[in-house]
Amino acid sequence: MYDPILGYASLTLLQRAIEGYTVDAVHDLLGPIGRAAHQRGDLAGVARALPDDEPLATLVRLFLLGVPVSEAAARAALLPLDLSAAAPLIDTSGGEARARLELRPYATDSAGPWWVLSDFGSDVRPGPLASDHVLGIGGASLTLAQATPRRPVDRALDVGTGSGVQALHAGTHAETVVATDVSDRALRLAATGAWLSGQTWELRAGSLLEPVTSELFDLIVANPPFVVSPGFDRSGDGFDYRDSGLTGDAASAVLVGGIPSRLTADGTASLLGNWIIPADGDWSGRVESWFPELGCDAWVWQREVVEPGAYVTMWLRDAGETPGTPRWVERYGRWCDWFDANEVAALGMGLITIWRATGTSAQVHCEDVPQAVEQPAGAHLWGWIARRRWLGAHDDAALLAARPRHADGLVLTRRETLREQGWTETFTQLRLSHAMRWEVEADEAISGLVAACDGATPLGVVLDVLAAATGASSDAVAGAALPVVRDLIARGFLEVP
Repeated sequence: MYDPILGYASLTLLQRAIEGYTVDAVHDLLGPIGRAAHQRGDLAGVARALPDDEPLATLVRLFLLGVPVSEAAARAALLPLDLSAAAPLIDTSGGEARARLELRPYATDSAGPWWVLSDFGSDVRPGPLASDHVLGIGGASLTLAQATPRRPVDRALDVGTGSGVQALHAGTHAETVVATDVSDRALRLAATGAWLSGQTWELRAGSLLEPVTSELFDLIVANPPFVVSPGFDRSGDGFDYRDSGLTGDAASAVLVGGIPSRLTADGTASLLGNWIIPADGDWSGRVESWFPELGCDAWVWQREVVEPGAYVTMWLRDAGETPGTPRWVERYGRWCDWFDANEVAALGMGLITIWRATGTSAQVHCEDVPQAVEQPAGAHLWGWIARRRWLGAHDDAALLAARPRHADGLVLTRRETLREQGWTETFTQLRLSHAMRWEVEADEAISGLVAACDGATPLGVVLDVLAAATGASSDAVAGAALPVVRDLIARGFLEVP
C-alpha cells in the first residue's frame, strides 16, 4: 500500500478546507466570462475573472492556475490546515505561497465531490516535463471514463492509474478497486486523491499487468503508456505517463494480449490505445493479431488517424518542448527517422473494448468511428454485445424467420445533383440519430427494406415482397440483402427480440 503525501491528520484538515472547493462552486465563481476563458485555455483570462479576496478564489489561483498568492491569503483559504503542515503541497517563501501540485475538483452528475492531485501541465508551468510527471484530468482520461461500461461489479482493475481518475469512477460501482502504476510517486498522489474523495483502493507498483499476474477482475480499465515510439522510457527521453520503453505499438499489443486471462467469465475491459498503420493501410489486421485466438471478443474504434510528423509534434508539445530548439529538432528527427525506417504510414488512435467470448473463436470488430457519439459511450456496449451474440447464434434461416423492427429516430437524407436532364439523386444516407449515430449509404431498396421492418413481419416475407417489386428471384434478393441486414442489426438500425 502507498501512503498519501500528507499525514492523515493533515489530510483531515485539508479535506475540511476544500469542502467548498467543488466543480459547481468554481463554475459559479468564474461566471460566464471566466468559464469561457477556461474553456479556451486562457489562464490569464481566468485570473482576471476572479475576485480578489475570496478564499475560494485563492484556492483556484493556487491549485488550478498555479500562480503565487500571499502567505496570508493562502493561510486563510486553507484553514484549519496550517501552512507548515501543508509543505508537500504548498511552498512558501518571501511572504508568498505557491502550490507544488495541481489539486483539481472533479465530479460527475451522479458522484463526487472528488479531488484529483497531479502535476501542473506545461500550460501552467512552462518547459519540458519531468520524466516522473503525473498527468491530471485530460481529454484522454475523460474519453476513457465516458467509454467504460458501468455496472455493479465485485473487482475492478485500473492499469496505469496515474492520478487515479479511472479508479475514482470504478469506485462508484466496484466493491474492490486495484490500481497499478510503474511510478511510486503517481501511486502516492493517487492515494491522496482517493482519501480526499472518500475512496479506498489497493495500490500496487508494476508495469501493465505484472502486479496482478494470478488474479481475475470483472472490469479492467487502462489509460496505459501507449505512445508509439522508438522505445523511449524514463531513463532516456521518455515519461512515465506515456512511454513504456517498448518499441512501436508493443505496449498496446502486450496489454491487449494479456487482458483475456485476467477477466472473469462475464468480465469486460476498456482501454485507450495507439497503433501503427502500415504502408498497406491494414490497421485492423495488425490490431486483430494482438488478440489470443480464444477467450474474448473485442470492439475496436479508430477515432483518429494522424500522419507521423503530426503525431511526433503533438507528443513533443504535450511534453512541454519548444519548437525550433535544439532539443526539439533532435527528438523530432530521431522519432521521424524511426517511423521512416519502419515504414509507418500513419498512427491510429482509439478505444478498445474487450469482453469474454461465448463462442469457440474470438470475434474482433475493427472500425473507424469518426462521428460524435452519444455520451456516455460505454452505455452502448451492452447493446452491441447483445446484438453480436444474437447474430452469432442465428444462421441465415433463423434470420429470415426473425421479425426485426426499425429503430426509433432513423433519418433518411437524399442528395440530388442538377444535371442536363434535371435533378438526379446521387446519394442516399441512413442515419441513426442516437447512441452510436452511425451513418450508412442506403439505396431505395435498403431504405424500403428498413421501413418495412415493423417487428411483426418475418424478414423472409419482407424480402419476398422486395423481390416481387424488383423482378428478381427471392434467393438472389436474400443473398444480397442478408449481409446488409446483419450489418444493420449489428449497428442498431434494426432491432431484434
